[in-house]
Amino acid sequence: MNTKRLAKLSTGLWVLALILLLGSCTQLEDVTPIEEMTSQEAAAADTSGLINARTSAGQVIPKLWTGGNGGNATCGDTGITYQFTSGRNNFSGGQFAMAWPEGLTVKVSADGKFVSWYYDAPSGKCLEGMSVIVKGGPASNIYTYGSGVTFDEGLSSPLTGGKNQVIAGLSNLTFCFNLTDEPVAPVAGQDQVECIEQFPVLTATATAPAGATVVWYDAASGGNLVINPILAAVGEVTYWAESVKFAGCVSAERSPVKLTLKSCNIDDDDECFEFTEETAWGGNSEGGGKAWWFYFDTQAGPSTQKIFAGQKETDGTVTWDGTNLVINLGNGRLQDDAEAVKIQGYDNIPASRPAAGLFTTYKGRNLTIAGDGSRYYAIHLDFEVGVKVECTD
Repeated sequence: MNTKRLAKLSTGLWVLALILLLGSCTQLEDVTPIEEMTSQEAAAADTSGLINARTSAGQVIPKLWTGGNGGNATCGDTGITYQFTSGRNNFSGGQFAMAWPEGLTVKVSADGKFVSWYYDAPSGKCLEGMSVIVKGGPASNIYTYGSGVTFDEGLSSPLTGGKNQVIAGLSNLTFCFNLTDEPVAPVAGQDQVECIEQFPVLTATATAPAGATVVWYDAASGGNLVINPILAAVGEVTYWAESVKFAGCVSAERSPVKLTLKSCNIDDDDECFEFTEETAWGGNSEGGGKAWWFYFDTQAGPSTQKIFAGQKETDGTVTWDGTNLVINLGNGRLQDDAEAVKIQGYDNIPASRPAAGLFTTYKGRNLTIAGDGSRYYAIHLDFEVGVKVECTD
């Protein structure tokens, strides 16, 4: 299930019906109850006042239609070819004559003049375009929306003619729309494992299906957007690739790519290491309070700062590149913990050591982490210090 969608109101039967209807502008059936707007909601919807009431809250300026039969427009009059239509739905006495297609929710203001709509596409589909025909008096307003727009409010009929123009009351409403398939997840490139001295930077790769692009995140769902999915320090990181057709039309799943950079020294047959668990903090600035800790100041000190473990300096570093915190573990490594890296950004540094378990900026095992705009960062690592020892058979 796509976590970005507000709700999945469709069923498998709906999708089957959709397939049968493709290729024609077919009237769909299924009931979504009409809810009445309060007077406050109607006032909020009409953000531009009566003079420009034809412009919707989403700043869509409609096409005025005065032709046809009594000013009634059809989907064909929009100038766009649509697969589906709700059909012309007459409005009288505060009620519509017909049910709306599944997934379409419509509200009408108490005075019968303002319309709001929201469409939730069926599973595996995205709303690719919509036109809404609002008829009242002798003419219609046609509001047209591009890909990814799923709601608007403040739609109205045209102004009446004559000396004192007012918004005509709603007499009927028509929705015309197209659906497109949700893209499949990208085809992930290979996981990469290299020695840092030989290959200083690894970059995650993936290929999106035709008509879509790849967008990277630092988590399988939700998470943070990653502009540059790289690894440039000893350690490992997993990035997740998502396919995007347009805003709101994304793949239900993401494809992972794991990058690993190992220290050539650690893997050298002539050198052996022994590891000891320690708590570590990244940054050159010593924190206040009774308990020891350090923090990273992005505006003072060098761009690359130290990692302290067990209150002792290690050969590990943290680098601020202006966008990301890049952690180099040196001869150390992370403990076997799903949240071995914990980061919290601050505008004002705490007076004493903060509780790492409560950090919210980042928790995980990535070693390249996007900043959140803060000046200061507390970087807590569940760390293992690597010490060279005599090799034994």
